Amino acid sequence: TMTEEIENILKYLKNDSNHIIGESRGKKYVLKPSVIYYFESVDNSIFAYTKDGVYEVNSTLNDVESKFSHLGFFRCNKSFVLNINKILSLKSEIGSRINAELINGEHIIVSRRYSKSLREILREGRNDGEY
Repeated sequence: TMTEEIENILKYLKNDSNHIIGESRGKKYVLKPSVIYYFESVDNSIFAYTKDGVYEVNSTLNDVESKFSHLGFFRCNKSFVLNINKILSLKSEIGSRINAELINGEHIIVSRRYSKSLREILREGRNDGEY
């Protein structure tokens, strides 16, 4: 049951840039950015993907990108914000795209529009995260 105390706790956590609230199966979870592989936009909803699950978040891709960019998150195409710390390998593709293989075996395509940004991030090492 949602009480005023729980609402206040959720408001506090939403303002903390080191967490994001995700919902799965009717329960709310506090997610650390370090466990999130990527965010995806599907049918006007945003989902955070982790090793153990998928969580709907009440945010936009622009918001999560700006909130977590200092931790290695970047827009890789119009529907994804990817955690650079979860990339295992990169492979150049036709049309200046990049195939990013994640540590869980998934493949995410970095579009031509965003591949230059990824190269700059890698060159400059802009990240306070793990890579």
